Amino acid sequence: MSEQPQEVPKQVFDRPGVVNPRRFIGEYCFELEGLSEMIRVRIFGSLDKDWFEVAQSHYLQPPGASGPAMSEAQRYASAEEALNDVLELFSRGYEEAVNAGHKPDESWLMPSRELDW
Repeated sequence: MSEQPQEVPKQVFDRPGVVNPRRFIGEYCFELEGLSEMIRVRIFGSLDKDWFEVAQSHYLQPPGASGPAMSEAQRYASAEEALNDVLELFSRGYEEAVNAGHKPDESWLMPSRELDW
């Protein structure tokens, strides 16, 4: 039987120089149709569970986009809200490019520098 991860009290992090403690919640993966690269989304949450953040392995920049699609939100109220925001950016940009007549291409994906993937 596997042991469940133990909750650590926030006070453990109350030390000089230590700021913004967060906990790894989980990783989700998906691909865009016609592309072989796996896109990974990692979700982190505050120790008080009052906000969530995401880190992603790639950003989408299809033809015609002035830059990679990035969320304006820095923090979310739930892990589901965070994941929905990332998926919406990918889905909307992908659909717009395909509807404009572009064929999906690996060059649409820009690797992130947020984490060591």
